[in-house]
Amino acid sequence: MECISIPDHPEPLPKEVALTILANKGPSMDIIKLLDWQDQQDFYVMVLERFSHCMDVFDFVGRNGGSIDERFARLIMWSATLAADACCRRGVYHGDIKLENLLINFKKLDVKLIDFGCGDLLTESAYTSYSGVF
Repeated sequence: MECISIPDHPEPLPKEVALTILANKGPSMDIIKLLDWQDQQDFYVMVLERFSHCMDVFDFVGRNGGSIDERFARLIMWSATLAADACCRRGVYHGDIKLENLLINFKKLDVKLIDFGCGDLLTESAYTSYSGVF
């Protein structure tokens, strides 16, 4: 388990926990909130917010016949863009923005970016490795 040090935390944290904390520094309606976390011997547990009536956008599109109208697509892309911008301003590279990592509350039409497990601290240099599925 890779750990990194971040400001305001005396000990290094698991990378996914640290990146989620950093991404939430300051107001952002488009990034999942980390409510709590616990470090176990061989793993860690994250407690994240979860709103009612939600699913990931991949499943949402699938349940709508494989396509969505332009209004929904615009909302999803706008939220993903705002979340990515907030991450970058806070020094976080998400590294895996895709439909499965966007939750949509289909009653309120809120969209949140989740899963910072493939992320890293934002750097000025090029990224030379890739995590995830092609």
